[in-house]
Amino acid sequence: MTRKQLIIDSALQLFAEKGIEATSVQQITDHCGISKGAFYLSFKSKDELIFSIIEHFMNNIIREVDQAVNEGSTPSEKLHIYFVYTFKIMSQYTGFAEVLLKEKVSAINETLIERIHYYVELSKKSLEKLLFDVFGEQIEGKQYDLVIVVNGMIQSYLQYFFESSKPFDILKLADSLVEKTTLLATKSQIIFLQSSSQLYNRVENYSTEHIIEELNQLQKLTNNKLELDSIQLLKEELLLDKPRNAIVLGLVSNLEKNESLNWITLYLRKQFS
Repeated sequence: MTRKQLIIDSALQLFAEKGIEATSVQQITDHCGISKGAFYLSFKSKDELIFSIIEHFMNNIIREVDQAVNEGSTPSEKLHIYFVYTFKIMSQYTGFAEVLLKEKVSAINETLIERIHYYVELSKKSLEKLLFDVFGEQIEGKQYDLVIVVNGMIQSYLQYFFESSKPFDILKLADSLVEKTTLLATKSQIIFLQSSSQLYNRVENYSTEHIIEELNQLQKLTNNKLELDSIQLLKEELLLDKPRNAIVLGLVSNLEKNESLNWITLYLRKQFS
């Protein structure tokens, strides 16, 4: 386990027990068994730590769910796996989520809110693709409604279990949601959301210029020569009339171990896979 991961795991436990504002950097370092100096080598402040935890949380949901779904052999199995892993991963962070909702945290700034919106919209696009994989052309035109409804069901059940604090049968719940989603996908007729612009506000608007600018900023967050060279080569590749998928994905793989680059690597992997 890396030092950053140790700090994140310890902070999550302390935040759930004591609250975010009531937990000091000193308490986190004591729990980890490291010095304050070691903490500040990993994070500039507690606010940056909170930002990193939320990014880590959102990134893990999308990556782990996608990976699990891709291992499914049949369309219906993929949908079942999607629900199972979504609830499994979300349940790992319920303590932190509860505290986050209750407290006014100084780290919740515009940058973080924008990044959370980005991850949420990226997860919608993943769900939309999965629904097409499972149900095919019969959902054409109603995919945006389906994404909203499926996400609504997930959030409602999460809220229910969050408030009741009772254990639940994830497999049975996944079976139930597969059945409900199938009925909606195959039987519903009335369409409310007519276009992608009604569902997506940000993800589709990332231009090459925007990505290059983000890479310029992210380049300042690493001293690793392989990562620096990969970012530079990535910028050059993206500026080509026809960026080569294999080259982009190869360079992205060099950056995925750096958590500061999580969102951009996830975005590029989805765009060029």
